[in-house]
Amino acid sequence: MTFKRNLVLSLLLGLAGGVSAYVLAWGLFTTHPELGVEPASGRAIALWVTPLIFLGSIIYFGTGSRHR
Repeated sequence: MTFKRNLVLSLLLGLAGGVSAYVLAWGLFTTHPELGVEPASGRAIALWVTPLIFLGSIIYFGTGSRHR
């Protein structure tokens, strides 16, 4: 795969992972108030998950294309 395609795919994976993490965290914190965490904390989780998935997928796609 070309670098541009890897970059776009990694960006889409990062955004999808961030949105999924936000929805899951918001749902967990909303339905379980006994945890003592505000549902708005899902944004902070999503802001950490998005770049981690982006960087991880860039590394994964970068190393996968070298072996071909």
